[in-house]
Amino acid sequence: MKKELTTKDLMALNEMMTFENWMATKMKFCEQAVSEKPLKTMFKEMATKHLENHTKLLNYLKSNAEGGTK
Repeated sequence: MKKELTTKDLMALNEMMTFENWMATKMKFCEQAVSEKPLKTMFKEMATKHLENHTKLLNYLKSNAEGGTK
């Protein structure tokens, strides 16, 4: 079921998507900056999770956009 998105909803989604993308980029940078294997793994996992969150938000936006498809 589609939810009609308000301007306030779109602004919040934009902020959250920007944050998730920014955090994924930061975590990838941190992964490259360290040499310890456990830290590299942790940063890589965190980057992956933030990218997944970004994708989920984007899919939510697409599924609720006017004229969007599921």
